[in-house]
Amino acid sequence: MARVTRAGTWRIVATLSVAALLLAACGSSDDGGGEASGTTTYKLAFVGPLTGPNANLGINIRYGAEIAVDEANKAGGDVKFELVPFDTQGAPDQATTAKDRFINDSAIRGVVGPTFSGETRAVTEPLQAAGLVLVSASATATNLTDTVPGQTVFHRLVPDDDVQGQGVTDYVTKKLTVKTAAYVNDNADYGKALADGTRGLLEKAGVSTVLNETIDPKSQDFSAVVNQIRALTPPPDMIFYGGYYSEAGRLKKQLTDGQVNVRFVSGDGSLDVGFVASAGAPAAEGVQVTCACKLATEDAPGKLGEFAKAYQAKWNTPPATYSTEGYDAANILIAGIKAGNTTREALLNYVETLGPYEGAGKTIEFEDNGNIKAGDVFVYEFRAGRPTVLGTIQQLIG
Repeated sequence: MARVTRAGTWRIVATLSVAALLLAACGSSDDGGGEASGTTTYKLAFVGPLTGPNANLGINIRYGAEIAVDEANKAGGDVKFELVPFDTQGAPDQATTAKDRFINDSAIRGVVGPTFSGETRAVTEPLQAAGLVLVSASATATNLTDTVPGQTVFHRLVPDDDVQGQGVTDYVTKKLTVKTAAYVNDNADYGKALADGTRGLLEKAGVSTVLNETIDPKSQDFSAVVNQIRALTPPPDMIFYGGYYSEAGRLKKQLTDGQVNVRFVSGDGSLDVGFVASAGAPAAEGVQVTCACKLATEDAPGKLGEFAKAYQAKWNTPPATYSTEGYDAANILIAGIKAGNTTREALLNYVETLGPYEGAGKTIEFEDNGNIKAGDVFVYEFRAGRPTVLGTIQQLIG
């Protein structure tokens, strides 16, 4: 059910903000109405990295959302859509700098994103004040729902890191029989929370921690951590990394170069071919990554396969991590606007009261705090330079 009733104060602020924006934009072609064709164009903002070391994850989402916009516009009618990109490089400070441009554009009715957890946390409060709904395809930090007390704008299409951490725990203890583990993270919102949460769950399950260290993701030299792991006798059964694919790949390459041949496992932030580019194909081979996402392929049945074909045709590359979620996020917002929810306040209420929605990848339904109701966690393995799905964790552990 909706969370509208528990945020009355925010609703008043949001309503006033919307009214001010609409008055300021009265007569503007950005707000529609004045177009000669009689159509009204509504904008959605994409917020996330399009440049920087981990830009692939943002590009995947933007490309997925663009397919949704293309399909909506090809369907005809008197409502058109535009996706406006705002590049944050995945950095909270860049997201904070960019926020006024999409908040103050009165034609923007909703946000696809932000992509990363840190930047999501940085802009949730001003988005709440503006009543501008966000649907993130990928921000997974567990406590994002608590960034603003009583918030209503935040929604995400993937389970949080507690769900992924429990999945990792079940998989490595029941399938891989891991007894000892070393943990490395990037000391940022997403990576540290995922590694720490997973470590806590694994310790409760009887897996001993032999190392817990952080790295600077901007550094090119991770030799201090590599040497610490190499000095462990006996070596751990597993190294778990919390962070994104670019530095995860560099770390794996340096471990391999240092003759540290220990099973390497990571989370969804490492599920990208950029991991292979960073690690090198030999070092990447066999690395396993978990994600509460299902990669779209052209041979998939129904909507998922149709989306994969459209994505390949437009971008000349297959869908990748969170492309499907980007497509579904944009489609939810588009469906709301097409149903007549053309103000920010109305669109927010539509998403808040959204019943089970059949997305391309899964059935989507939000909890009261904006979390998606828990879905499957998948295990992928890098083989010949590409991530290959092994199955859901429940399928793999039997």
